[in-house]
Amino acid sequence: MNSDRRNFIQSLAAATLGVNVVNAKPIQDTKAKNIIYICLDGGMSHIDSFDPKTDKEVAGDTTAIPTAGDFQIGHRLPKLAKVMDRAAVIRSLTSKTGAHRQAQYLNRTSFKQLATITHPSLGSWVSWLSNRDTTIPDFVLVSGASSHPGSGFLPKIKSPLPIVDPKSGLRNSVTDAKLLERMDMLRQVNSKIQSPIADQYNDFYDNTVRFLESEDLDLFDISKESPENKERYGNTRLGQGLLLAKRLVKGDVRFIEVNNGGWDTHSENFEKLDTKLKEVDDAVSSLVLDLQNEGLLDSTLIAIVTEFGRTPKINVNTGRDHYPQAYSTLLIGAGINGGVAVGETNEQATKVISDPYTITDVNATIAHLAGLDLERSHFSPTGRPFRVADYGKIITSAIS
Repeated sequence: MNSDRRNFIQSLAAATLGVNVVNAKPIQDTKAKNIIYICLDGGMSHIDSFDPKTDKEVAGDTTAIPTAGDFQIGHRLPKLAKVMDRAAVIRSLTSKTGAHRQAQYLNRTSFKQLATITHPSLGSWVSWLSNRDTTIPDFVLVSGASSHPGSGFLPKIKSPLPIVDPKSGLRNSVTDAKLLERMDMLRQVNSKIQSPIADQYNDFYDNTVRFLESEDLDLFDISKESPENKERYGNTRLGQGLLLAKRLVKGDVRFIEVNNGGWDTHSENFEKLDTKLKEVDDAVSSLVLDLQNEGLLDSTLIAIVTEFGRTPKINVNTGRDHYPQAYSTLLIGAGINGGVAVGETNEQATKVISDPYTITDVNATIAHLAGLDLERSHFSPTGRPFRVADYGKIITSAIS
């Protein structure tokens, strides 16, 4: 069994686990109809991307270039610089979490990782609180991280639909007779359980089978894109993942998370960023332009997040180490006050000197633009109250 099919089946099988279900009210007001949440795992250097410095001991070989917005970015992002009038860069993120796994969990859930509970990821919150009756899943995870928290304590049917390889899509991986047979077996097992939860799972199985047999699967097939489009986005996992994300936005999938690793640049930082930042430059600039040209950028929010920044001091291996004290993120599109830089670090990039924010605040801003109620409490199966994005505050200067 290949990895695509195994991951997909596991995500479906997880739905047989019992959970406490709380009815969600449909979202009434939203600026961000669709969300593309890009996680650059490993920790992207803020100094070499969205917060360049003039001090050469700090900057290394990175120089600042002008953008279409009212700020500069690193020279390895020339295409992205041209669309920064639609973006807000937040340069004042700070964190106390400097370990990869814990920081990735914090990014996706807004909570610190605990042994006693798994919190829902932001995509699962959006999917659950959207409360839409759709054939296509409302949360898709492209190139999924193995340690992803998924739906946490929310219903398992709100776990993301995993796409391990964006080039493979779904049709050849999951629509075979064996999978449909297993789905039917799971449905029969649940039909013997007399409970509202079992009824919901049976409905989920029926919807999944309809999805697997529907024409909506074509949305997951990027082979239908022109060779020119594939080349523009870049023949990389990130590029093809964002090309798929664009197709899913056109299909009205609410939340698409795209993971991209390789940002842990303890050695050869600048040489590696020549490649990694070019991937971001090609893929994100193409995504922004395509969504804009198709009239979808005003309703689509793109977020680029990472675990932490990198040390201003360049180490003996010409690398940068983990640095949670200061780093950057980028918000583009729906509801965003374009062309602005929010917050500031000092000239050495060692500390935030104005408007400090956290990833929880970034997620609260995204959730707010998605129409989620940040004040409402939701209860875990053990009765503990939680809020979407914890108690994060909206970054008002980043939104229009």
